[in-house]
Amino acid sequence: MRVFVRDYLLPWAFIVVFWLVLWLLIPPMREHLNAVNIFAVFLLLIPFLLVALHFVGKTLERYGYSREDIRRLPEIIEKTHGRLYFPKEVFNIIGDAIIFWGLFAWVLLATGDPIMGLLSGVAMFAEIFAFFVLFVSMVIWVIIFPHSLYRLFTGREPSRDFLIELIRQNLVLTAILVAVRLIALHSNYPAGDDLIGKMMAFGRKTELVSLLLELSGLNFLFGIVSLYGSRKSRKLTALALTVIVFLQLWVAWRIVADKL
Repeated sequence: MRVFVRDYLLPWAFIVVFWLVLWLLIPPMREHLNAVNIFAVFLLLIPFLLVALHFVGKTLERYGYSREDIRRLPEIIEKTHGRLYFPKEVFNIIGDAIIFWGLFAWVLLATGDPIMGLLSGVAMFAEIFAFFVLFVSMVIWVIIFPHSLYRLFTGREPSRDFLIELIRQNLVLTAILVAVRLIALHSNYPAGDDLIGKMMAFGRKTELVSLLLELSGLNFLFGIVSLYGSRKSRKLTALALTVIVFLQLWVAWRIVADKL
């Protein structure tokens, strides 16, 4: 347990302490550090850790373990530390969850009202993740497209697990985008400079949302063509993927031009 405590548990605890110290040092945040807000902040940590443990469970399965082995996580990390990439993945997953929790809690404390802070935090992440459809496309351009072409021209199929995960992530982000759009259209909350107002303003930009939905559709099409096209013709699949990527770049350029 010594390695787990020293190299994993203590760094995670340090991130939590870092956020607390930061809130204590910034006057506007310190003013809102009352008992109710502190309780709400640490209550929020629970769902973030539960989501992190969900992804840790999926990581365990990729390395040949079962989800139930999450109970033996410290023991498994001790055994695989320095030999597998698994411990580093677990460290990053839980570390990222605590960082996101800190950002969410920051919004809650800055608002000073647990309810409005919670809604503002949800609005902030909803807007960020809705725009992540563009990030999925960038991953395709930089990593997946070159790798898929290489595998196609060397007589192999593109990586199925990676493509399935890509499609799944794209669908989740698209669902968030659609939800933001529907909330913005059917809510009377005014667009403004606050986090909820910014989400409303984003969701009401018809052209921008339409372009992101187009990009999402192209991301999905890229995944489907990569998964099933190579079974028919590798050359036609490579050509189709190239066309899809050029269409993605054109849509992305229109998004950037719209933002500018």
